[in-house]
Amino acid sequence: MSRIVLIHGFATGVRYSVFRDAHGADAGFKAFRELVEQGDATAFRWDIQETASFWQTINPLYILGVYRRERALASHPETHEALARFFADESPEIVICHSLGACLLLEHIRRHGLPDSVRRIVFTQADAHPREFAFCEALEERLRNGSLTMINAHCPWDPSLWCSLVLNGARAGLAGARHPLVRDVFWPLVKPINLHTSAIRSPGFPKVCV
Repeated sequence: MSRIVLIHGFATGVRYSVFRDAHGADAGFKAFRELVEQGDATAFRWDIQETASFWQTINPLYILGVYRRERALASHPETHEALARFFADESPEIVICHSLGACLLLEHIRRHGLPDSVRRIVFTQADAHPREFAFCEALEERLRNGSLTMINAHCPWDPSLWCSLVLNGARAGLAGARHPLVRDVFWPLVKPINLHTSAIRSPGFPKVCV
């Protein structure tokens, strides 16, 4: 069992030609790699695993196709059944979701609820609409009495989420969840190359989470 469960976002399992390998055991949560290696954290893998050619890698229509397939996976019953089993096996205290992983977890909460073991949920650059932060009455009671804490780390200059905004509307990872029981925290994205994953690659970010 692991104290921390990591739920990754988009395209974690895709190898992009010579540009980027598929992510390993940390699922792209580089800042949590040591915790993963120690067994204190583990990633729930729900990604599409495939290798993109050079031409696919530079083709935005291919990237969009992977995104749409993974959004469909985030709602698929088999994905949620697998996550329910994963939670039962791990009994985590903390769940950290990045990007499309936030969409997956929010849908899972609506379908299956949340294990009693979970005491804190952290969303970072959540690819989810603020209205998706609507919880069942029992979960809202946990949030009110302090037995569960939810944090939404967001930043307005995330180019990946601006693309998602065009496709899907407002994103909680850009401007906050705007829910009275969810604590919105501004986390500036500063690491280059891929700003969207800056937080989960930043050494200081785990301090927000644990």
